[in-house]
Parts: sequence; C-alpha cells; structure tokens
Amino acid sequence: MFYKHTWDPKLIIGQIISVQCLYYAILAGLLYILDSIFLAPLSLDQMFSFHALNTSDSFGWVVIVAFLMNSVFGSICLRYIVERSKKCLDHAATVMVIHLVLVWSFSGFPRTASWWVVQIICCIVMAIVGEYLCMRKELMDIPLSRARELDSTPILIPPQLSMLSSPKLLSNRTGYSNLSTGSNSPLNQSGDISPV
Repeated sequence: MFYKHTWDPKLIIGQIISVQCLYYAILAGLLYILDSIFLAPLSLDQMFSFHALNTSDSFGWVVIVAFLMNSVFGSICLRYIVERSKKCLDHAATVMVIHLVLVWSFSGFPRTASWWVVQIICCIVMAIVGEYLCMRKELMDIPLSRARELDSTPILIPPQLSMLSSPKLLSNRTGYSNLSTGSNSPLNQSGDISPV
C-alpha cells in the first residue's frame, strides 16, 4: 500500500493492464448473466459496438445496466490493485480512454449520445466509489502485530537509572564492578549518580 515517491513505470503499466483486463472480464461475466436472464443474444458487439448502448429497446438497456454495474466492480478492482485514492481518477479515466480506442477500432467513432452519457457516468462512478474505498483502506489503523514488519527503525531503550544504582548490581564484582569504581563511571562510591 505504501509506495516509494519515485517514478515506477512498470508498476503503473502493470496496474493499468490488470484493471483493464478485470474490467472486461467482469463486464463479459455480467453480460453473460444478464443475457441469460433476459434472453438477449450474447455477442462482442455488446462490449465494443456503440450501437449496442441504446435506450430504444430492452437489449440496449441490458447492456447499459451491465456497464453501470461493471463500473462498481471496477471501483472494487481499483481498491485492491491501485490502493491509492488520489490515483483512482487517473486509472478510471485510463480505462475509459482505452475502451474508447477499442470501440473506435471495432465499430467506428461513437456518434450516439447514449454511449457518451453511459461512459461518462461509468467513469464518474468508478472514480468516486474507488476513491471512497481506497480512502477507507488508507485510514485503517495499522495493527500492532505488523508494526515490527512495517517499521525498520531499531528501537534502543537505555537502561533505567534505578537498575544501575541498585545494591545488587553494585555488589556484583564479576561484570559490573567498574560501575562503582571505574573512573569513567557516572556513579560515585555511594551509588548515586555524579554530575558529568
């Protein structure tokens, strides 16, 4: 979730390809389900022809509903793939621009108002819902069990002064005898801390 602040084109290209592939896979699944329910003919024209998005017949409404539902699922993809709220609008617009290029190459430049209205609404829904989901993920608390994994800063805890001045440590002559008698020690003979 936390990225470096450097330009990483491999990551961005991978995210674009992943979101685009999932966008079309989910759209194809939704069209298959809705076509099975409403007995509409399933074809690639429903995805890549601007003539299929019309409001004049029921088959056009099936395609419109599939695109609108797909924009919600696309925002869920943004939450898990992009993970940054400020990048959701960029990725949603990229999905729609790539879709425009594919539609243009498949059936010509879109000339119907219904296609443009549906695509703009889908882009807005995908961006806003994606930003909301990513913001919720960004605002989640970091669990303390993962704090050691996420933080690489070593924590050095100095020994407590009460431990250094305890009579047990001062009387131990094996490892800590220089605490009370050494010249570099901040402790004087009585066990108190002398000013340095």
